[in-house]
Amino acid sequence: MTLGQAIGNNMNRKAKKKGAIAMTELIEAAKSGDASKLQTLLDSGADVNEKDPESLTPLTAAAEAGHLEIVQKLLAAGAEADGRDNDGWTALMGAAAGVGEALRMQHCLEVIEALLEAGADVNAKTDFGLTPLMAAAGKGHLAAAKKLLEVGADLKARDNNTWTAFIWASSEGHQEVANFLKEAREQG
Repeated sequence: MTLGQAIGNNMNRKAKKKGAIAMTELIEAAKSGDASKLQTLLDSGADVNEKDPESLTPLTAAAEAGHLEIVQKLLAAGAEADGRDNDGWTALMGAAAGVGEALRMQHCLEVIEALLEAGADVNAKTDFGLTPLMAAAGKGHLAAAKKLLEVGADLKARDNNTWTAFIWASSEGHQEVANFLKEAREQG
C-alpha cells in the first residue's frame, strides 16, 4: 500500500451517491465546515462520536479538512481525540496529512495543536503501521513534521513495510522534509 492509497482511503470518501457510503449529517457538517449546522445538530442531541459505516468520525472529517473551529467545537462537546476508523486512521493523522494549500495547512497545524492538547496520541499507528509523522512526511508537510517531532513523535517508528517517516518523505519526493528528518535523526 502506498501513502497515497493509505491517505486516499481515508480522505477521499464519496458521499450521497448511489452505492456509496452515506455520511451522517454531523459528519457532513464537520467536513464542510458548516459551524452553524454542526452546532444545531449537537444542540439537538447528535452523537459527537458517531461513525459512518467505515468508522469515519466528525472529528476526523473536520481535521482532514483543516476546520479548526469545528474541531474545537467537537472536542468541547466530548469528541474522542483518538477515535479511529476501520483502518486505525485518527484525526491527528488526517490533520498531519493536511491538504497542501498554504492557508489550509496553517489551519491543519492549529488543528494538530488542538488535537494534541486534547490528548491525541502523537505515535498512534494505523493497521498498516502509519503514524501521524509518516503521514506528514509522505505529504511533504515540513511544518507538521516539525511540530510532531517537537511533541515526541517517534522518528524511528516503522510501518508494516519497515518504512520510516524519512523513507516516506524520500519516496514521495519531498526532499526538504527528508533532509529535516535526516538531520533530526543525526542529532538524535
